[in-house]
Order: sequence, then C-alpha cells, then structure tokens
Amino acid sequence: YLQARYAVDDGTQILQRSVYNAIIGGVVLWGVAIDVMMASYLKNAVLTLPYWAVLIAYLVGSLGGRFIVFRSRRPVVSFLGFTLLSAAMGLVVTFFVARYDVGTVSTAFIITGLVTVLMIVLSTAFPNFFLGIGKILAIALIATLVIDLVAMFLFRVNMTWVDAVIALIFAGYLGYDWARAQAFPATVDNAVDSAADIYIDIINLFIRLLNILGHSSSSKD
Repeated sequence: YLQARYAVDDGTQILQRSVYNAIIGGVVLWGVAIDVMMASYLKNAVLTLPYWAVLIAYLVGSLGGRFIVFRSRRPVVSFLGFTLLSAAMGLVVTFFVARYDVGTVSTAFIITGLVTVLMIVLSTAFPNFFLGIGKILAIALIATLVIDLVAMFLFRVNMTWVDAVIALIFAGYLGYDWARAQAFPATVDNAVDSAADIYIDIINLFIRLLNILGHSSSSKD
C-alpha cells in the first residue's frame, strides 16, 4: 500500500531535498494557520452549532480530506484535500481552545512547536530508529485509546496520565513520519502527503498538551 501511495510515475519531477522539505513545512504551516484563524475568528460561530452537526462535519471533512490527500497523485488535488482536512481538524481545535484561557493555549502551542522541532532534529539524526518503531507506536496508541475510552464511559474517570502517554506517542509519531517522509522520493505530491501525516501528529500532540496543562491549572485553583 505504501509503495503504491508514494510511487513515482514516469515523468514525475524529483525535487531537491531542501525544496521538498520546504514544501512539507509550508503545507503544515498552512494547516496550522487555518486552525488558528478558525479558533480566533470563527469560535463563536462554531460553538453555536449543534454538537451532532460539528461531529458529522468533522468526520466527513477529516475522512474525506485524508482520502483525497492519500489517494490523489496530483499535488493540487492533494493540497485541496489537505485544506479540507485542516478545516475539519480546526473544528476540534476550536472546541478545545475555547475551554481554556489564553495563557494555557499559548503555552501548549509553544511546547508543541518546540517538541516538533526537537523530534525532527532527532529523526534526522537517527532515522533508522524512528522507522523501526512504527508498529510499536500504533499498538501503544490503540491500547492507550482503549484504556481511555473504558475509563471515561464505564468508570467515568478522567485520567490525565493517558493524555501524557498519548502526547508521548504522537511525539514519537512526529519522528516516525518525518523519517518516513525523508525515505520517499522527493516529489511535490509526496511532500503534501507527508505534510498531512505530520500535521495530524502536531494537532493531536497540541490537544493532549492542552488537556494536560488545563487540568494542571484547574488542580492548582
């Protein structure tokens, strides 16, 4: 599947690695900018929507966006799919951001940025290590999410440590997805596809950090 997803067709232009990485960074920043704008300027409009409507919009937008990004071989189409994915994720980000004060959100944003840079540096230095932990991260994420759901719905217990574990897992995924991006041919479409993976890691890391900092702030009060 991965070979089919990232295969290079005859005639596809291979970019310089620096240009390829710059495109990845630019696309990720575009997605983050969409989320920031939605949380800043569309918060009231989003919060007035019925929960079921937001949930449907998120599921349709995120799944549809991912499908377009990862199935299309045309960079423009993949970018449009990424934009749809980012807008859908922006709905979730807006709901979470609205729950916390500006200081908590800013701190989570800064920490997310620092962790992202750190994991990219580590992944660049030790690519084989990160490429080798993909299955471990997937199993750990599924197991932790199951524990989280059981605790929430059966025992109605809010376990902050789960957020910490999931944050660590997505930090690992940042390193894994960056190393994997560097292993693919340096084409524009591969850059957009890789950016989508990295963007999803960043947003999930940010949300979990936001929860951790928010609970910590509440406990102090």
